[in-house]
Amino acid sequence: MYDCLQDSYTDFSFANFDAVGRPRPLCGSLSASPLTPTDAPALQQLADFAHELGYELDRNGEHLTVQDISLLDALNINARFGGELLISCDLRRDPPARF
Repeated sequence: MYDCLQDSYTDFSFANFDAVGRPRPLCGSLSASPLTPTDAPALQQLADFAHELGYELDRNGEHLTVQDISLLDALNINARFGGELLISCDLRRDPPARF
């Protein structure tokens, strides 16, 4: 499970590689919006940062979505921008992990 308040995850395991050794990371979309109107510049800073990492972005006013983001980059973005932006992330693995 991921604890966004502590920016950590626990009791979470999955195989990083499939049967033939190909990476199978978690990835998905990350959404962000400013906590207050004065935090709006942080949204542009996030957009610039994600663009530098090579991610595709969708922006609709004060709402930004980063497409196909990895778990590690999502954690880094949360650590860097979590104080000024409301961040939500939906990560999945294809195919889903089975326990």
